[in-house]
Amino acid sequence: MLRLIKPLLIISICTLVACDQSPKPSKTISLAQNGVFSANLSQNYALLGTVDGYGELWKIKGKPSLIHKWKHTDEESGIIATDISLNEEFAITAENNSIAWWRVEDGTLLSVWGLANINTINISPDGQFAIIGLEDKAIYLSLSSGKALYTLSHSDKVITTDISNTGKYAVTGSEDHTAKLWDLITGKLKYTWKHHNQLSTVAISHNDKYVFTNAALSQSQLWKVSNGQLHKKLGPSLITYSSAEFSSNHKYLLLGHTSRRIELWKVRSGKLKEFWRPKKMDIWRPTSATILSLKFNATNKKFSSISTNGLIQKWRAKK
Repeated sequence: MLRLIKPLLIISICTLVACDQSPKPSKTISLAQNGVFSANLSQNYALLGTVDGYGELWKIKGKPSLIHKWKHTDEESGIIATDISLNEEFAITAENNSIAWWRVEDGTLLSVWGLANINTINISPDGQFAIIGLEDKAIYLSLSSGKALYTLSHSDKVITTDISNTGKYAVTGSEDHTAKLWDLITGKLKYTWKHHNQLSTVAISHNDKYVFTNAALSQSQLWKVSNGQLHKKLGPSLITYSSAEFSSNHKYLLLGHTSRRIELWKVRSGKLKEFWRPKKMDIWRPTSATILSLKFNATNKKFSSISTNGLIQKWRAKK
């Protein structure tokens, strides 16, 4: 009997750990033992919204170190969304009913606003403006003056947004099954893209040439900014992505799943190039780790990921 059990046990163990042959991370760093609700990566920093209710800004270049610990209200729900400006000088954090603007260098709270039912946020490249997704619209807010410059209308909750690296465009995704591209110079709507389900993730390429949209358990598509036409459909039709990041050379798109998978896609051909399986905290439990943020390094040959389990992992893409 023991001779029969051993092979079966080996098979069971192999199944539990998935016998995963995907590439392994070059480095794994645990920043939040209890996990995070939200996170955003830049080249040198990670901004976390922890389950303990604080915003934590970590320096991740070299030996990781906690630089600032922020809490801008007494709200119990904690920080649901975070973002760091491209120039890494400013950051924003959001709770359900408030948004705070911070200076990275010394951790100073620059301003805080009360807004009802916040779903998502993004900060502009220079750190002076923000897109805030609300119940039936997004607003484009001047952080220095506190004035809403534009209202970006939808008919239901705006749950995912992105601002282009040039600061020229914003894309909003809503539970009304539409993604919309907005000109931030004029505040005018440029395109509306209809989907079968509510939007899950949107992103704009660094050169303002493409927009990625994904509807929950539905289609993933690349659109041309020049004319609003479809460029490519990506992958299986029943996928929900939780994060997206274009490479700075515009050739690749990283996509993070809601359950422990990262994919690298070729933008021009719309073909899958490679995939990875980030680590779980405990391999014996059927838990998943949602990929919250992805960031290419300066050469686009490596990238980092952060998941809801509080792990940052560093990866190398094939040449």
